[in-house]
Amino acid sequence: MSSLVEKIKTFDFKKYFKDHAYSLVAYTGLILCVIVFSILPPIINGVSMWTSIGIRNTIQQATVYMILALGATMIYAMGCMDISVGYQVAVFATLFVIISNAAGMIVGLLTILVLGIICAVFNAVVGTYIKLPTVMSSVVLMQLFRGINQTFYTDASITSYVLDVDLSIVSSTWFRLISMIILAIIACYILNYTKVGKRSKAIGANKVAAAQAGSKMLITRIGAYSVFSVFLVIASIFLISRTNSIGESYSASFQMDVMMMLLMGGMPLSGGMKTKISCAVCGCLTYVLLDRGLTLCSVDISVISIIKSIIFLAIVIVTCRKSGVTLPR
Repeated sequence: MSSLVEKIKTFDFKKYFKDHAYSLVAYTGLILCVIVFSILPPIINGVSMWTSIGIRNTIQQATVYMILALGATMIYAMGCMDISVGYQVAVFATLFVIISNAAGMIVGLLTILVLGIICAVFNAVVGTYIKLPTVMSSVVLMQLFRGINQTFYTDASITSYVLDVDLSIVSSTWFRLISMIILAIIACYILNYTKVGKRSKAIGANKVAAAQAGSKMLITRIGAYSVFSVFLVIASIFLISRTNSIGESYSASFQMDVMMMLLMGGMPLSGGMKTKISCAVCGCLTYVLLDRGLTLCSVDISVISIIKSIIFLAIVIVTCRKSGVTLPR
């Protein structure tokens, strides 16, 4: 007992709070969302988020976000970002439906996996050899995939593509919940126990030191972006499964949503050793609870967007205040 008291007395609380400030703020935000939106909706509209239907809808909404955030953690660990997420998901999902209906699901899945790997190599090469910030390569991809996505819906009579195969088992609540848990474990293993994950964090911490220590920049970037692409493909399948179809605007806001979720979870934009899978999990849950809670409180969708923008701006200002660095590399 005396040794425990001694440890408490000698524990440097100031240093602990300084080292874990982002995580503590992120968890505090999640807890506040749980408390506030457990109280307000029943008072305002007599509805609760924690009914069986409410929990099911929350899981349904969180699944795609969670998978995208888990995959994006790999590239954010390097201090990179990708703002083409929404249009990539839209194109992957639409291609999967079209090709699956014509040639089978295996062919459709392999096609979008190959396309994802090609995008990964493109991002890696641009960042390593052309020396442009990776956000620029994602802008190129965003415009490219936006154009491709629009061509799928040039015919005014086509508002969505319907998959002939029933994916109701994928859209079930238990399947989604178990899938998120398994994918979070896989992402945690890749980030913390594989060369790609460790080197990605090393690049985010100090790119020059990582290169001198033997981290192969191109191979690491290809590996990290490839993992991200695989998670994008999986997220696309789950997006389709919700209605067994895909439309032009189903994933329009994903590119900024993913960034906001990671920042809300305590992810440093510069990446590095403080990158954690818990940032994706905490940020996703906070974002979804905030969105659903405000909706259940009958807040107008335009007001919800303004609130999200204010939160996003505040987080970016706080997390980017480093000497000489205002944006990720």
